[in-house]
Amino acid sequence: MKKLGGILIVLLLFSGCNAFKGNLDPTGTYSFGLRPMGEEDSGIGYNGLIQVIGIGNNKIAMTFEVNKGAPSYNSGSFVDTLAYADNRSIFTIPAIDPSCRITFEFDRKGVEVNEEADNLNSACGFGNAVVAKGYFKKVSKKKPVLKAPLTGETL
Repeated sequence: MKKLGGILIVLLLFSGCNAFKGNLDPTGTYSFGLRPMGEEDSGIGYNGLIQVIGIGNNKIAMTFEVNKGAPSYNSGSFVDTLAYADNRSIFTIPAIDPSCRITFEFDRKGVEVNEEADNLNSACGFGNAVVAKGYFKKVSKKKPVLKAPLTGETL
């Protein structure tokens, strides 16, 4: 019986370690349209990068960037702490664009990003016609060192 009680205590301790209670752990780095440097067409098309660190059971810290690529290289980015529930986070920025809503739907292999706004040509404070939309593949499960998208400065 002592052995069974010890196993039960260990299981209870480990079950409490899952900070995401019913949610996937979104911590990691996600990429869209990027090719390794040196490969043909590297950085020419639409591309983006997301870094996520889970904070507790219902928040994430996120850096997000998307770039239209050549010839304009218009871009959009943000750094924020977002609520996280049901494997989903939503970014809004009411002070700049009250109609902006970017939804992040996480699964085991990546995150589906979908932007909604009144005018996608000038939404969310992003560059002209930059739209946050697409499937970002999870390229690393490691806790990233968050860096500001515009400066590369460690946060």
